[in-house]
Amino acid sequence: MSDSRLPERASLEYLKKLAKDRLQELRRKEPRAKLAAVQTALAREYGFSSWRALKSGIEHREQDAARLFFEACTDGAVDTLRRLLDGNPDLVRISNPAAPHGNWTGLHTAAQRGHTDAVRLLLERGADPNAKETGDHTSPLHWAAANGHIDIVRALLKAGADAQGIGDDHELDVIGWATVFRSGENTPHDELVSLLIRNGARHHIFSAIATGDLELIRSLVKENPGSLDRRMSRFEQQQTPLQFAIGRNRYDILDLLIQLHADLEAKDINGHTAMATAILRGDGEAIRRLHAAGAAQPHGWEIDRKHQRTAQTTFQFLMAKLAVSIKKGVPMIRVHEVARSLEWYRSIGFKMLGRYPEDGVANWGMLSFGKAEVMLVPGGKQDPALRDVSLWFYTNRIQKLYEMLRSRQLEAAEAALAGETGAKGIEFVQDIYNPPYGGREFSIRDLDGYVLNFLQPREE
Repeated sequence: MSDSRLPERASLEYLKKLAKDRLQELRRKEPRAKLAAVQTALAREYGFSSWRALKSGIEHREQDAARLFFEACTDGAVDTLRRLLDGNPDLVRISNPAAPHGNWTGLHTAAQRGHTDAVRLLLERGADPNAKETGDHTSPLHWAAANGHIDIVRALLKAGADAQGIGDDHELDVIGWATVFRSGENTPHDELVSLLIRNGARHHIFSAIATGDLELIRSLVKENPGSLDRRMSRFEQQQTPLQFAIGRNRYDILDLLIQLHADLEAKDINGHTAMATAILRGDGEAIRRLHAAGAAQPHGWEIDRKHQRTAQTTFQFLMAKLAVSIKKGVPMIRVHEVARSLEWYRSIGFKMLGRYPEDGVANWGMLSFGKAEVMLVPGGKQDPALRDVSLWFYTNRIQKLYEMLRSRQLEAAEAALAGETGAKGIEFVQDIYNPPYGGREFSIRDLDGYVLNFLQPREE
């Protein structure tokens, strides 16, 4: 049956209420009247064979409207948004059913994408500037600030957005998203940060380090010496301020934190001190400065002197033996839309091995073509700091590989302390850990910035 008789803004809730009202009226004449009969009669008035068909028709219409609405938010199509909201004002408050997490609104989408006019229209139509999505527990302001969209930040603040934004899973507040999470071309913008401060945002030690403001760091620590003991969230491995400064290659800030008596032996979630972080990064300058300040060598990271006598020959020999453990290598490609790319590859004969999540917006996919395999993840060229391709090597001797590669870092660290400025190590991007999807892995970076990931899958 057709739904052409339905009003433009047909509501299932309204029709349910209408059916109950009619039932009460009908029971004055027919006490044994049933709700199902009334619902069927009502459905037929609107051209449907049954109440189930009516319900399905309305839900299908609502899904189409939601899809078109979020597509318009993604594209910044203001005229389309205005037309859709004229027909159904409630769209401004709905969550995207295709998003991987709940309560992701159209305002989140438009703010993230930088569509200023769309944001203003959504706010005019009643969008909540403080709506929190359930993935990172962020408001639209977090995303606008992270992407440097200052006009959108202004519009959201004017509409009542909370400039502080406490409670996101990364524990950085809005100002942290505006500073810590902005990199490459999106370096911290003084005007944006000042705007947030004027509207009630407050700096913390990590936002201060990210801005590179030494006087701000001094004043924060003077006001609250406990700032030096703050940790980043578990998603950032609970880094210490010293480790964060090392990651930013800010030796002046590293020196200042040492001068302010930051704990040199404080550890992150992996049990690593700042010295361990510097060693894993192959950062000789940080190693020397930490050593001069009295930082200890990480416990258990001593160099194997037995092998050091013929270090390079021994290393090459042992690595050649470990190379046999590598079962396959898989390239991982960053794409704009994983689901769309998966379908394209399937259309030309590739086999899909898996995707996550199975429904909604995919953030990972795996394909094969004969014996070749490829992984797809979101990204494309959206983040200039990331290479579009990384490599995954599957092994059953992950711990030994890790220890061998780390030994090169220890030798480079010792050389750096001896004043050999040209000492080269291997930069670890991710220390060895157990990922949530199982197995054990670590990552290193090559000279050109490409990441090599080593994975030992969990045993089935």
